[in-house]
Amino acid sequence: MTETVCYRHPDRPAGVRCQRCDRPICPACMNSAAVGFQCPSCFNEGVRSVPRTRTSLGGIQRGNQPIVTYTMLALNVLVFILVHVGPPRILQDLVMVPMLTESEPWRLLTSAFTHVQIFHIFSNLFMLWQLGPPLEHMLGRLRFTALYLLSALGGSVAVWILSAPGGATLGASGAVLGLVGALLVISRARNQDITWIIMYVGVTAVLSFVIPNVSWEGHLGGFIVGAALAWVFLQLSKRKPRNKQTA
Repeated sequence: MTETVCYRHPDRPAGVRCQRCDRPICPACMNSAAVGFQCPSCFNEGVRSVPRTRTSLGGIQRGNQPIVTYTMLALNVLVFILVHVGPPRILQDLVMVPMLTESEPWRLLTSAFTHVQIFHIFSNLFMLWQLGPPLEHMLGRLRFTALYLLSALGGSVAVWILSAPGGATLGASGAVLGLVGALLVISRARNQDITWIIMYVGVTAVLSFVIPNVSWEGHLGGFIVGAALAWVFLQLSKRKPRNKQTA
């Protein structure tokens, strides 16, 4: 009597057969399915065929944990620690200096993760902690990542264009204001109360001009980009898939 062997591992005896393709598989190739076991090929094909769950704004729902928010928080804290324990050169290479941007374009993004004062990083990360999870849940991880990073870049580009060439700017305020702008557009589209958002934007605008060394350019750029992206995401979420026509 000939022993049945695994179709993927001819040197191993097969314990069962795949429920989909009926090919013999060994214990290492067995994947638990709704009924019985499936080989890796059939199991992966079945996973790909399962419709992806969408968020309320059309993004792909990959889980309930705000992983991207946690990652952004951790990166900001990590850079903050490096700036304080590392050589001064680290801070000099990370901050946004308009006159250096063409030759050192990474400053457009690295400056948005850089803080020096404890109050500065606390205020920015507090707002990120408050706004990040609900927005990430509504948008999905990919779109939320795009919103955060593009808002940060929008703030840096505004600084590059509008501020003094030799000035140094740093902080996640542009990215955070992008989240505020996005939440304002989304909440307004859903007829939700936006009073506190308007008040926050108003207070931030006043402080940007009253307090010295606060970059209104970065705030404005981040806010505009975040609001614009939220509008785009809303329009994409309203699109209905076209029915396929057959000849």
